[in-house]
Amino acid sequence: MRLFGLYATSIIAGFCMMALEIMGGRVLYPVFGSSIDVWAAIISVFILSLSVGYVIGGRMADRVRSNAPLGWLLAAAGVAYCVLPVVALPLQLALGETIHQAQWGSLIAALFLFLVPSLLLGAVSPLLVRLVFVSAARVGTTTGTLYAVGSVGNVLGILVSDYVLMKHFDNNTSIWAMGLVLIALGVAHLVRRVDAHSPEARQAALPITGAAA
Repeated sequence: MRLFGLYATSIIAGFCMMALEIMGGRVLYPVFGSSIDVWAAIISVFILSLSVGYVIGGRMADRVRSNAPLGWLLAAAGVAYCVLPVVALPLQLALGETIHQAQWGSLIAALFLFLVPSLLLGAVSPLLVRLVFVSAARVGTTTGTLYAVGSVGNVLGILVSDYVLMKHFDNNTSIWAMGLVLIALGVAHLVRRVDAHSPEARQAALPITGAAA
């Protein structure tokens, strides 16, 4: 059950990440349209925020003792998702007419709107790697499986958002729904704690610690 819950978390986080990236085009469309500049801005912001999130999450992973920080990250990301539809249009309009006409206007808007939620979800992956570790002998297998199921979540986020959510549901409603799911997932991690090291991982780490000493 431990690994199942962590893998499920990876799928959901990956789904929400890529779904927001796809829906980001519609978020910026009312003001900036759907030009290549808009998509370049969205993709650049998501890659940048993921990179920063990986670094922050990696440093957090070195210090965590349970899944509580993971729960707070997921809940915070969910709140960011829920706030985004409320502030998206007013924020873009507040940038001013000059910014709207500039090539880099969509980049500024994307930074304001997507940096925080995508950065928070980017920080999730290193924490999951730490929590999914069960033994030194299987670290490659478990980590590889985690990345694989996370990629499945990415693909599902792209396809479901394109073929289902954006065709049958309002864009803001879908983003709010994902935000609520992330908040619920975060609360679940806060309620049901998981040690950063399972008994098997702790036992496997003892010889390594002794050798290093």
